[in-house]
Amino acid sequence: MYKLILVIFFLIFCYGAPQSILIESDQLNKAGSYEADLLKLTNNLDSFPQNVEVLWRLARAHFEIADQTEDEEIDKKYLYPGIKYAKMALELNSNSARANHWYAVLIGQIGLLEGTEQKIINSYDVEKYALRAIELDPDYDGAYSVMGRWHYELASLSWFERKIAEWVYESPPNGGYPQAVEYYKRAIKAKPDEIRHYLWLGKSLVELEDITEAKKIFEKILNMNPGDTSDKNMQIEAKEYLEQL
Repeated sequence: MYKLILVIFFLIFCYGAPQSILIESDQLNKAGSYEADLLKLTNNLDSFPQNVEVLWRLARAHFEIADQTEDEEIDKKYLYPGIKYAKMALELNSNSARANHWYAVLIGQIGLLEGTEQKIINSYDVEKYALRAIELDPDYDGAYSVMGRWHYELASLSWFERKIAEWVYESPPNGGYPQAVEYYKRAIKAKPDEIRHYLWLGKSLVELEDITEAKKIFEKILNMNPGDTSDKNMQIEAKEYLEQL
């Protein structure tokens, strides 16, 4: 009996993070209090070192902090630890939609940070894990957004970058703006109040020279309520697009 109690305690210690911690993390994230979210999760990590729900939220918190600025040093400071936690979550549960999603997000961001060749190399994992996240949770907007960005970035490769892609792989991945538009529309359907989805939909429409629809999207962005600094920066970008179109 004593041994059984010890086993149960161990399982709770490693895997069973109290729901209150996860709820508070989500509330802090929704409020844009990413530093506080990271601190909360980090303080509880030792108590729940094998908890997938804690680990993918740690990955999310690291990304969100990096996403508030264009400072490359801050990106490096947070994206690399972030992907470590996403990878840990995946290794514990490959069927977690959020673990798959955040791994796709972070490996994609690191590819952008490290240059064209690494972006191409990482793009395979971005697609693999984002599509897996969609398969596991078809109602989750984040994974659709990742795939939209995946298509956008690959469609945007210059001639020189495409040659690098051909050098890295015999059959480089193919992306397209029409596919990006469809993925962002699906992301918006799943979460219609996310500014990021609209901004990249608008940018994709610009690339397709659908200026009328792009203007509608950018105008909508300016009337949305920003949740954090990243949202405010995206509204500024949307305004700049409107002034140029």
